[in-house]
Amino acid sequence: MQFNSIKTRKRLYLPFNILVLTVSALSSSNALAVTVTLGASKVSTIFENQPDNSIGKGPAVFVGGDASGSPRRGMIDFNIAANIPVDAIITSAQLTLYLADVAGTGASEDSTPRTIELHRLTSNWAHGPTAINVTTIAGIDQGFPAIPPSPTWNERRFQQNQPWTTPGGDFNPVISASKDVGQTINAAYVWASTPALVADVQAMLTTPSINSGWLLQNSDEWSVDSYRVFYTQVWSDTTLRPQLLLSYELQPVPVPAAVWLFGGGLLGLAGTMRRRAGVSAGTNSEMNP
Repeated sequence: MQFNSIKTRKRLYLPFNILVLTVSALSSSNALAVTVTLGASKVSTIFENQPDNSIGKGPAVFVGGDASGSPRRGMIDFNIAANIPVDAIITSAQLTLYLADVAGTGASEDSTPRTIELHRLTSNWAHGPTAINVTTIAGIDQGFPAIPPSPTWNERRFQQNQPWTTPGGDFNPVISASKDVGQTINAAYVWASTPALVADVQAMLTTPSINSGWLLQNSDEWSVDSYRVFYTQVWSDTTLRPQLLLSYELQPVPVPAAVWLFGGGLLGLAGTMRRRAGVSAGTNSEMNP
């Protein structure tokens, strides 16, 4: 009879062990890591010496000083919220742009590497139609007369009574990332992931209403013939368009409360059955010494 008692207890322990393993498996869920590449949704250029000019949807974006040392600034935006789950945790972000041209011509072409900075824009801006049908880059470094609601040096939306707080764009002065850009045409230049860049993307995802992208600023923007030109999202060769490479993790899915309540009830039942089995085993032992 003692042998039967031991078998009985083993049967009772088995459901208990299965329950523990099941609840443990349900309660542990590793975050899912995902990597995606996004294309730019908006790219534009604004001009200090041509404050009513713009390149809203043209083939290139200019960043730096022209032949008179007047700055051009670029703006780039990605529709992050439409492509990333809202509860995602951004772990890495890097921007890739392809060089289309360099300031100057021939022997006078700028040979000094220029540092191009990313600053998070703090005011929204329109992606107007200025230069929408332009397909060439040469000779457009002064932009075109702005067509509303394209952005300009003074206005977020031209002729819409929506000026920048500060002419030249409203942006965080803190540099989110920077890259030294040389002279190799069609070469890829990568703004590597930084904590600030990751924080920018996370904020843009969490609060899409403040997702205004980044300002591209040349640290030598007041220097003569210092600009760099990059292809935009409308350039004919799709392999040379801007890319934002993001890595993120999905948060673990919590075990529903009902599962824990059910598990708690089963644990209580298993405990009761074990205690009863102990009493029964003791009684059988006394009856069969």
